[in-house]
Amino acid sequence: MEEKMIYTPKGDAYFAHPYIDVEEWRDEPVRHLFVHGGFRGTEMNGNEVRFCYYFPEKERYEGRFFQYVSPAPEDEHESEHLTGEDDKISFCLTHGAYYVVTNQGGFVLNQGERLYKSSANGAEYGREVARRVYGYDHRPYGYIFGGSGGSFKTMSCMEMTDGVWDGAVPYVLANPMATPNVFCPRGRVQRVFGDEGMAKLVDAMEPGGSGDIYEGLDDLHRQVLEEATRMGFPKRGWHSYPYMGDGALMVLAPNIYQMYPSYFEEFWTKPGFAGADPNSSEARDRVHFTTTVAELIEKQKPETTEEYTSVDNSWINTMTGNMDAPQIRMKENPPEGAYLFHCRVRVLSGAAAGKETPVESIDDGVITVSSAFDGSNNGNALEGLAVGDEIMIDNSDYLAMQTFHRHQIPDASYKVYDQFRDENGNPMYPQLPFLIAPFIAKGGGGSVPCGDIHGKVIAVCSLLDECAYAWHGDWYRNAVREKMGGDETGVFRLYYNDHCIHDDRAGYLDDAQHQIDYLGMLHQALLDVAAWCEKGIEPLPTTNYTFVDGQIEVPRTAEERGGLQPVVDSYANGEKCVTVNAGEEVRFTARIEVPHGAGRVTEAAWDFEKTNDFSRTLELALEEDGRVANVAAAHTFDKPGTYFPVIKVKSNRHGDVTDIFTQCKNLDRVRVIVR
Repeated sequence: MEEKMIYTPKGDAYFAHPYIDVEEWRDEPVRHLFVHGGFRGTEMNGNEVRFCYYFPEKERYEGRFFQYVSPAPEDEHESEHLTGEDDKISFCLTHGAYYVVTNQGGFVLNQGERLYKSSANGAEYGREVARRVYGYDHRPYGYIFGGSGGSFKTMSCMEMTDGVWDGAVPYVLANPMATPNVFCPRGRVQRVFGDEGMAKLVDAMEPGGSGDIYEGLDDLHRQVLEEATRMGFPKRGWHSYPYMGDGALMVLAPNIYQMYPSYFEEFWTKPGFAGADPNSSEARDRVHFTTTVAELIEKQKPETTEEYTSVDNSWINTMTGNMDAPQIRMKENPPEGAYLFHCRVRVLSGAAAGKETPVESIDDGVITVSSAFDGSNNGNALEGLAVGDEIMIDNSDYLAMQTFHRHQIPDASYKVYDQFRDENGNPMYPQLPFLIAPFIAKGGGGSVPCGDIHGKVIAVCSLLDECAYAWHGDWYRNAVREKMGGDETGVFRLYYNDHCIHDDRAGYLDDAQHQIDYLGMLHQALLDVAAWCEKGIEPLPTTNYTFVDGQIEVPRTAEERGGLQPVVDSYANGEKCVTVNAGEEVRFTARIEVPHGAGRVTEAAWDFEKTNDFSRTLELALEEDGRVANVAAAHTFDKPGTYFPVIKVKSNRHGDVTDIFTQCKNLDRVRVIVR
């Protein structure tokens, strides 16, 4: 492993010329002084390093700043459209901090160090501005936070600098072997199982289900599912399958095209690769469909107001190319039921012969080509294509990516890869000549995370994370522990949150019936790391958990589990699954418990019939000074069917329900079968 050189912003001539071009008081979303500027001389590929600072009024300022780093470099104004609990600016301004955000130097390929250096200089210059704004000489405490790809950047900032930030909260953590490997096995499960099979997986883990996701599976389905589970995909997480797609899998494929392009040929020709086995599901589902171009249609550029700023979708901002490529109407359509997800179109004849590009969609015989992460298809990648030319639809590369993780096995600290080693510890499958994932990690954050942090860190992870598996947090905890000589507790905490997925938006949930957001826990972790650094107040201990064959498991009760999140246990007529008659009243009860020291229960609400309306709150019967609450309700179902009533609960460190930013949430579900 290459030696890390600690970066010191002071004295770096590259960032020696900061400027401010906007400084003005604003009343929205909260009264603050807005400052915008950048660093002259830092332009690269049209991207200059720029920053935004948001300073609260002096009476609200407590001598700190919070700095956000997004998964992919974005516009420095990225936070200004956010509202409600998602509003990072308002959270900071109302909790004693000014807010710092930079564009991280813009999206520039192969310039990973630019990411943390831009963030560090944005932080340090912000301190200079803060001293002027508040009129006294002080060093503001600083805390950086970011999730998913932003966790790469957060970890790099804490490992590659010293003294810039006092603490950090990386969340939904990536690790050096995460990309693209986390996305591979889940895509394979979805392909092999199909919608009907996926629905059975979900039902098995619902209240009243068997609890066994392998029940009734044949050898192929069991093998595919076991591999994904042992890699870390959460057993209870398949409810996300209608929404999650394959994440950023094919966004990352160009890295493999560039670093080891022969993989996509070897996969189909060399023994030991799934594609070379004629009896494999990959060979079965491979598509090589040829047809001719019947029509070229000028593509209408869609108008959209969607903001790609969450940890789940910000990578979309990096997609470039094919803005001028037309849509292609095929003379014949591929066979019905052909597996065409993430296929490519290749030109076989005419002036564009040999050219190819990824396909975004095929609808009613019309191909829409897509953009590429690396800009390799900038403009019109199929320039010269004409009506009558022969083309091929090919899904070979995407099938090859679904088992890519088997062929780059890392060191023993990554326990989930043990399933691919024989009894002597040797790889069971052919291996690439080098590990590609760490190169992607370095490009995403500027360094390969190793646990050598300079400051205090609280990590926040989701037990049902479909993109950054829960064990990633445990891996980083162990890495920090090793660097700290066997005891990380003086500088590190790890909190796990149940019923949370990868996305960090509160205002948008894919599935409100199964999910709660983790923003309240994230914000509380930021406040706790600040109290740790500024006042020496020890945060709550790391969540009590165990690592079992790729899965992170936590105790059932809040008292045993610990952490920040409340736990709720609910029943219908005293059961998790109950059968009743239409028109019969059902009694619902629940017990809510907050871990010791984590606060008090503030709110609870049921949704009985999948309305996604949790506004009707329940009366709380509080115990133990509010740490425990019992609730009761009744509901009558008028129509036969199967229902999954959901209770959502909240807690707050101070029992304050009005602070929307620090409500720690959880949920529980029951099954009611109405005859």
